[in-house]
Amino acid sequence: MLLLMAFQLLDAQDTLTSRKPVGKVKAADSAQVAKHSPTTAMLLSIIPGGGQIYNRKYWKLPIVYGCLAGSGYFLYYSADKMLSFRNEYIYRMEGNESLLNPEYAQYPNENIIELKNKYRRYLEVAVGITAIFYALNIIDAMVDAHLYYFDISDDLSLQWSPALMPSLARNTMHYGISLQLRW
Repeated sequence: MLLLMAFQLLDAQDTLTSRKPVGKVKAADSAQVAKHSPTTAMLLSIIPGGGQIYNRKYWKLPIVYGCLAGSGYFLYYSADKMLSFRNEYIYRMEGNESLLNPEYAQYPNENIIELKNKYRRYLEVAVGITAIFYALNIIDAMVDAHLYYFDISDDLSLQWSPALMPSLARNTMHYGISLQLRW
């Protein structure tokens, strides 16, 4: 029923006849679209922030570099601690007393292995998080390049109101909804 009212609404409204043809782009518009390529933005974002610079979204650079620096630090810290505990265990098994870390003297061998495994898991998580942030950098640049010429002006609006519409087949009136779209 609602679908029929919508079709009657479109038949009764003569104000929507001045729409632009869908799918056709003027010659001037096609030159603009060809200038800003999503592929170029994606390729430039292989270097983190390159795609954001290409898209002229400079405010995103601190976000990109902050996320990558934070996850990079977490990766470095986890790798450093994991290697430290691994080396401590190896030195203990070899009996090399001179290379032992005095901070770890309080831990038995089982705890050293558990701590090494704990920081190895943290390292794996950090690698995953860094890869996700890197991929999001590339995806953001590509999507932003696709939407580079998207119109976000204040002239975009949709207004609806109840309406009483005449039927074309009979001399009766129908209730419906009037939609006005401005762009």
